Amino acid sequence: MRIFLTGGTGYLGSAIARALAAAGHAVTALARSEASAARVPNAHRGDLRDPLTYRDVALQHDAIIHAGIEGGGNRLDVDRIVVEALRGRTLIYTSTLFVLGNVDGGDETATAQGPRAETERLVLDAGGAVVRPGMIIDAESWMLTDPLIIDGGTNRWPIVHRDDIAQLYRLIAEQQARGIFHGVCRVVRARDLTPNPRNLSLEEARTVMGGFADLLALDQNVIAKRAQTLGWRCGQQTTPYVPSVR
Repeated sequence: MRIFLTGGTGYLGSAIARALAAAGHAVTALARSEASAARVPNAHRGDLRDPLTYRDVALQHDAIIHAGIEGGGNRLDVDRIVVEALRGRTLIYTSTLFVLGNVDGGDETATAQGPRAETERLVLDAGGAVVRPGMIIDAESWMLTDPLIIDGGTNRWPIVHRDDIAQLYRLIAEQQARGIFHGVCRVVRARDLTPNPRNLSLEEARTVMGGFADLLALDQNVIAKRAQTLGWRCGQQTTPYVPSVR
C-alpha cells in the first residue's frame, strides 16, 4: 500500500512509519522543515495549517494516517483543518481517550464529548477510522522517566506501548477498517505504573502543566473490543491485555 502519514517524525508517527515500512508499505511522510524531511526516507514538504501544501498528494495514496500534532493553543483548530481537507474513507484519524472523561468499562460505543469528539464525527460521517490510543509509553516516556501522579494516583490510566499502537494503525490501513478503535493494552492505577512517582495535588499540578493536569487526573477504565477483532494483540514490552482493573 501507499500510505500518507502526518507526524511521521514525531513520537507516535515515527513508530507508525517503522511498522508500515517493516510490513512492506510505501510511506510518504509530511515534513514542515528541511530538518524533518531529512529524518524520513520519503518526505513531502508541507504545513498542516495549509492544506494546499499537501492535500492533492495525500489523496493520491491508498490510505492517510493523521498522527501529526500542531503545537500551541490552536492545535485543535489545525486538527480540524486537516480533517476537513482529507476526510474520506481512507483517513485514519488520531484522537484520544480523554474525550471520554471519567469512564468505567468504556468501549468504543462510550459517549465522547468536546471539540475533538466533534472532529471525530466528521471523520466517521465520511467513512473513515478513528484511533483513540491509551497513554503511550516506551522506555523513554516521561511517565516512566519522570513519573508524576495527582492526589495519590488512585485513578486508572489506560496504557499502550508505542510499538503496539503502531501495529494497530497498520492493521486498520491494511484491512481498510472503519469506525472507532481503542488502543489499550492494560489499565493500571496511576501510582502503580512506576515506583516512587512524584505526588502533587491537582492544584499544584495545574501550576506546573496547566489544563493537562485535569486530564491526568481522569479515572479511565477503558477496553479495546474492536481492535481485537482486527487481530491486534499487545506484546511489545508490555504485559498482555487486561480488560479492567478495579
